[in-house]
Amino acid sequence: MTMQERFQPTRLLYYEDAYLKEFTAKALAVHKSNEQDRIVLDQTAFYPLGGGQPPDAGKITGANGEAVVKDVRIESHAVIHVADLKGSITEGETVTGVVDWNRRHALMRNHTLAHLMAEVIRKATGFVSEVVSSGLELDKARLDLSHQGSLGPFLPDIQKVANSVIKENRPVIIKTMQRKEAEEYVARFHESLKTLPPQVEMVRIVEVKDWHACACGGLHVKNTGEIGCAEVLRRMSKGKGVERIEFRAKTS
Repeated sequence: MTMQERFQPTRLLYYEDAYLKEFTAKALAVHKSNEQDRIVLDQTAFYPLGGGQPPDAGKITGANGEAVVKDVRIESHAVIHVADLKGSITEGETVTGVVDWNRRHALMRNHTLAHLMAEVIRKATGFVSEVVSSGLELDKARLDLSHQGSLGPFLPDIQKVANSVIKENRPVIIKTMQRKEAEEYVARFHESLKTLPPQVEMVRIVEVKDWHACACGGLHVKNTGEIGCAEVLRRMSKGKGVERIEFRAKTS
């Protein structure tokens, strides 16, 4: 039995409140080694790698030690905090976790912008291009779209439309629904669930109100105005019929 299989699923505080920066929890397991220290808590606000979003960073502090969180993973429904632990944290101890908010918020802003941009590109170009893959980093995001020819001539319009929608301060709505309902819902926004594993029956949908909606397990800002503004960085060809657009959220 692995360390994470010994416990009930971790309570995921980041889904209850994506803006939670500090929390308390009970340390369920602490595995210290020369290579990496691993900590399991009964609840956490640290977001693990997944849902198209990189993991959080921050600190977990106990009475006699502090762990600098460098990676976060979810395994068998337990969140594993991979950290550099100085001193000691004892199983059963109450600890305080502090999320690196600047990192988290930058990722949330870029992630929400990526959702918005999927439909922005369609509106600005007049083509219903399918998103074939996406990527999110701390300082930028990207979309790879099926498109014949170059999207280069459309970049000024793409940026203009994006910033227009951002200024509308549209709410970002998160809801969970049955798969069949979710399929019909996202189809209205030119999206599908074909990349979602077939065993997933309840689907978490993220919608930029009346603009774009898709299945997503990541974290997002409350409204488009919080993105700030959009800057389109570049386009490139990723092979025949696939165009990549890179962009980032900037402070207005």
